[in-house]
Amino acid sequence: MAIKLILSFVLITFSLFARPIETFYGVVEVEEPVLLSLIDSNAFQRLKKVHQYGVSYYTTHREEFTRYSHSLGVFYLLRANDRPLNEQIAGLLHDVSHTAFSHVGDWVFNKEHKEVDYQNSIHEEYLEISGLSKILRKYGIDSKDVLPTEKLAPALEQPRPNASADRLDYSIQGAYHQKFITKDEAIEIFKDCHWVTDRWISTKTDLMTKVIKFTLFMTEDCFGSATNHLASRWLADAIIKGLETDIISSDDFQLGTDEIVWERLLLSKDPYIQLRMDMVLNAKSFYTLVNPKEADTIIITKFWGFDPWISSEDKISRLTTINKELADEYYTVKERIGRGFAIKLLTHEKAAAKSA
Repeated sequence: MAIKLILSFVLITFSLFARPIETFYGVVEVEEPVLLSLIDSNAFQRLKKVHQYGVSYYTTHREEFTRYSHSLGVFYLLRANDRPLNEQIAGLLHDVSHTAFSHVGDWVFNKEHKEVDYQNSIHEEYLEISGLSKILRKYGIDSKDVLPTEKLAPALEQPRPNASADRLDYSIQGAYHQKFITKDEAIEIFKDCHWVTDRWISTKTDLMTKVIKFTLFMTEDCFGSATNHLASRWLADAIIKGLETDIISSDDFQLGTDEIVWERLLLSKDPYIQLRMDMVLNAKSFYTLVNPKEADTIIITKFWGFDPWISSEDKISRLTTINKELADEYYTVKERIGRGFAIKLLTHEKAAAKSA
């Protein structure tokens, strides 16, 4: 009887502190004080002003998709699959260490296309300097136990070509924003994806095909494109110059938002920064694809596709083994990205003529 009374008291106490949190997939009731404190923190709220696609938001992909929406989506996907609290926290916080413009930070700190990107290399340190570790300690949680690694959070992080909570969410939300799927289809996929033992499994062959087609499109149109690579490099050049000349501060870049850094660089009178910002805004005009023998540089980018497990007819198979047409497209894009881009850089005068 006493145990029942204690449990009832605990449940009532939690319900009093429960709060509805709006996510892309709908409202989730969150009662754990540690989660609510982390969501309310300045470090997490900052992600509302860090765009998912970095510099592309200002150049080629204007959809309103932020690291905040993505992080809550990942958290909800893990929570809906009854993952442990520590892994839910890891998912919630996995992107907080991004600089302004997200992966542009990789170019600024020479981590582009490396196995461990800048965000993950400083993640534990960022939890401390941002005050998030202090919140975690208040609730008896060590920040080392909520790092977004495959060992600690296997549903959150998986090697390609596997699906992961991170990969699933930004692909589902991204596919919606690019109109590959509807909102109803996005929610249907969210409800269908389940973590079973050691992998994410879906039963929606047709819907997951749409999502993977989105990842192939974005690999060539955004994530892995030569234009995005060069725009990121040139914006990084402007940021480095801005840091050197105190036009922006280290805190502006590492703890601030896209808009603050962007506006300061655009308004700068520094000739080098002005030129680089012009190149960012008109990136396609400043290069052309050529024969590798004529290239100034060969750009190797990253293949962003993945190949989820599908449960169908009492067996589990990779999506590409079920859909041969998708498999052809998948491996064609992967091979094309693997070859890289042979680039001839153009002078400002030639770029102006090209865009005229």
